[in-house]
Amino acid sequence: MTPRTRTAIQLAAILTLILGGCTMTPTEPQKTGQQLRTETIAAMNAAITASGLPDGWSTDWLPGGYPWDPDTEEFLGAGCSTENGSRRQRFDAELYHTPVGDPIEFAHRVADYWAHQGYRTSTVGDIGGGHSIELRADRADGSLYAGVVGSDTLFNLGIYSECSTDPTLDKFAGPTGYREFDFFEPDPYSPTNHPTITPYPTPEPAG
Repeated sequence: MTPRTRTAIQLAAILTLILGGCTMTPTEPQKTGQQLRTETIAAMNAAITASGLPDGWSTDWLPGGYPWDPDTEEFLGAGCSTENGSRRQRFDAELYHTPVGDPIEFAHRVADYWAHQGYRTSTVGDIGGGHSIELRADRADGSLYAGVVGSDTLFNLGIYSECSTDPTLDKFAGPTGYREFDFFEPDPYSPTNHPTITPYPTPEPAG
């Protein structure tokens, strides 16, 4: 089996993990894109710290991915329901790293951190004679919170926010506000036309 074939199999397993994701919608009120962005970044940064690999994380497993930069990261809602017409969406964050050290130890180190945070962890798959493993962490309601893959060809961390029906998840949530998805932009994810940013609402003073 070639390294590329092994990587393809591992990425297919990651997809299986993701599709086992968000099964429930939290009760009202629904969280906004701003709230979920903050929570997703905090969860990913915590997972990176737990991994013992503070640097070198990229948004793609192929060359050309962007280094993880939470200060500039934008998120756009992704569907988290198999029901037709459902408005439930969530934010996903997927990062990749060149393998460093033992992949099994790496994956269990991260999963143990999630378990200590109160999440329920389980093994999704064990591929390649003990040299590749995928683990997931679920919330109390059964929805997917996070996943980790450790293998000889890649390390992967995934964070999956709560589901929400708030309409702000239809927009990109960035560091300072929301921007619309521009269907006329050649690359809506990296726009070149200086899109308009709608600032996040200012919190009302307490008391």
